[in-house]
Amino acid sequence: MELKVMILDDEEIILDGLCHFPWNDYGCVVVATADNGDKGLELIASCIPDIILSDIKMPGIDGLEFAEKAKHLCPGVKIILLTGYDNFDFAKQAIHIGVSDYLLKPVNFREMHVAVGKVCGEIREKRKNQKDYAELRKKYQKTIPTVRKKVISDLMYGRFNDIEEMKKRMEHLHIFVEQYVIIYAAIRKSKNSKKTELEPNLFDFVVGNICEEILKQTGQQVYHEFDNLGYCFIVTFPSNMEAKDCENKCEQACEEIQQKLNDVLGVDMSMGISQLGDNEFRMNHAYEQAMDACEQGAYLGEGAGILTYADVSGIELPVWQVSDGQKKRLLSELLQGNLETAKKFVLEIFQSCPDIEVMRYSAMELLLLCTQHLSKKQFMNPEKKNTVYISESIRKIYDAHVQNEILSILKNTVVLLAEKNKDEKISWNQRSAEKIKEYIQEHFTEDLSLDTLVDNFKLSKTYINRLLKNYGGKSFLEILLDYRMVKAETLITEGQYKVYEIAEQVGYHDQSYFIRVFKKKYGVTPNSYKRI
Repeated sequence: MELKVMILDDEEIILDGLCHFPWNDYGCVVVATADNGDKGLELIASCIPDIILSDIKMPGIDGLEFAEKAKHLCPGVKIILLTGYDNFDFAKQAIHIGVSDYLLKPVNFREMHVAVGKVCGEIREKRKNQKDYAELRKKYQKTIPTVRKKVISDLMYGRFNDIEEMKKRMEHLHIFVEQYVIIYAAIRKSKNSKKTELEPNLFDFVVGNICEEILKQTGQQVYHEFDNLGYCFIVTFPSNMEAKDCENKCEQACEEIQQKLNDVLGVDMSMGISQLGDNEFRMNHAYEQAMDACEQGAYLGEGAGILTYADVSGIELPVWQVSDGQKKRLLSELLQGNLETAKKFVLEIFQSCPDIEVMRYSAMELLLLCTQHLSKKQFMNPEKKNTVYISESIRKIYDAHVQNEILSILKNTVVLLAEKNKDEKISWNQRSAEKIKEYIQEHFTEDLSLDTLVDNFKLSKTYINRLLKNYGGKSFLEILLDYRMVKAETLITEGQYKVYEIAEQVGYHDQSYFIRVFKKKYGVTPNSYKRI
């Protein structure tokens, strides 16, 4: 696409000369000219130029005032001013206005070629970026349903660390949850089921479509998540709706779903309904409630296809527990040896725990999980799994009478695990570095390379070099060179071998290369070193 150019100058000869500049070479076309700023401003609206070339001294408004108003009318336009004087105040004012460049009169066409080429390049680069951005945005818009589904899934399984960050993601994706009920459904065996007649994905689609269609008439929004065992639906409700009304609507919808699935697909479905939740960041607890109710419904047989969590639990408050996301985050901190962060995160996990007994058993479970996970890591010494200490910590937690005591024991044990993990990791790294150095020492006379070490130690090149640097002070090549040069020095001093024989014995097949390496190391050639 051609770029549109507007030219302003009150001298006809100069205006004509500027119009005859080879604009075509830059993919430009002159669409308007004017001999003063007022006329130029009138023309901008109709031609919308990409580039304006304007004299600074004209009748009426001057070039600077014109440029400022032109920028207001057409913010993306590139302006090049022509001026008969060059001073700092002018340049500063031009930059403030947003002028792209200015040329001194009389115009040097070589400089004009540079200025025009520069602004044309900037315009096209910006348009390309805008086009690329528009394409990326278009692609992103297509992925929004998938991204939104992932966020809902993360909420349901508790897979997040930062609540504030999660809030931003939800707001950006227009996910607004005031109150919600989670429904978990599982297909029960039926004699006349059409499940075997349909492809698995098609069957899931039909089930999901029927459920969503009915549930959408119940609440504000419906989100779904399928797994290998069943179908999960999150139904949202406005904040002013009573809990009993929300749960009753869900029960009625579930009855309708059961009937329709039986009519259409010939299947029976167990359905569990959670209690109403008003904190989307505790959604994983409602998910567990719905699953518990669904499982109980399957055990109770005919007539128990739909159960609420209240039916099977006998309690009204949701069960508090440590989410999968929180467990993974704590394990990550332990693996990295982050003591302070791990302690802080333990407090953050348990600050909302409402009951000492729940805290007690959750803390013991968390300690066992951490110990089991860390003991599987390759750098842990199987003979030192801290079994006695962990057992003692669990005993103390079991005997504790107040929540702060449990938290204190848990924090201290977590710190110990992090420290032990860090020590074991350092110890493992040191042992690995020593083994690699020993291997280099034993095989330096061969065609030894990093690839050889990768094959033998099953570690990456980067990690091998990092181990050697951190625990040996030198890289692989530096260590290899040291071993070879020390051996070469010994052989030269003995005086029994020729230079090419020494080169072969220390791993060099190219004598001249060996001589260059030796000279770089000792400052003299092997023969000169022999005479010292």
